[in-house]
Amino acid sequence: MERNTPDFGLTAQDYGRHRAGFPPELITRLARHGVETSGRDVLDLGTGTGSLARLFALAGARVTGVDPAAPLLDQARRLDAEAGVTAAYRVGTAEETGLPGARFDVVTAGQCWHWFDAPRAAAEVRRLLRPGGSVVIAHFDWLPLPG
Repeated sequence: MERNTPDFGLTAQDYGRHRAGFPPELITRLARHGVETSGRDVLDLGTGTGSLARLFALAGARVTGVDPAAPLLDQARRLDAEAGVTAAYRVGTAEETGLPGARFDVVTAGQCWHWFDAPRAAAEVRRLLRPGGSVVIAHFDWLPLPG
């Protein structure tokens, strides 16, 4: 099934400047649920500007981020440099990462699973995870307040 996914690379600079990221408390919450990331190999699918990848790198994970939009990955590298962390980024999709199998302890997707061909992405995740690995599909929403 082919998805009609927008080209987020066209707005990469805006995403780099304005896209909200996940709170640092996510790391603590995941640990409470048995998902440790420090010192682990983490793959972030649909990484975009790397906000989730950067959070894991700041927590001591070895992070690889995959996204189909090269301009977003350029923003991720820039933001990582500003934060003083390093992650490996590569162009690819959640369905076809091009990465070796059984390579990751944790595979994440933040704010993006709905863009994927879910059955194909799930098969790729299974292929990429080491035995006993974890999958984290994270999503947040806004709470509108009267202003």
